[in-house]
Amino acid sequence: MNRHVSWSETLLVVLVCWVVSCLGYAVFAALDEPGLAVAPLLGMGLVQWFWTRHRVWPAAIAAVFAGVVVLFGTVDLLRPDLGRYVGDALATGLGATAALGVFTLMCRIRTRAGNRDQ
Repeated sequence: MNRHVSWSETLLVVLVCWVVSCLGYAVFAALDEPGLAVAPLLGMGLVQWFWTRHRVWPAAIAAVFAGVVVLFGTVDLLRPDLGRYVGDALATGLGATAALGVFTLMCRIRTRAGNRDQ
């Protein structure tokens, strides 16, 4: 299990999150299924990535907090102008991006601080 998270890995995971978010909400829009959400599916995928690759609990807690704040903050701003599906897709992508950015920054800070103690 690697505690160091590279920016390239973060970028790859962010891109996958955006693809899943946009495609998922596009499918739901085509089916006209407003009761389903992509965010929980995306969250489960991120938890799996965290559990198998980078178990850094303080960074994970900060990332969840940042992601939830950005997701719910932007969904209220975007839905009135863009509609349910586009607003939700953008808010979900932005929430995942914020969460992964915070997670990567905190992991890198912890790794750097841990190297000084040795």
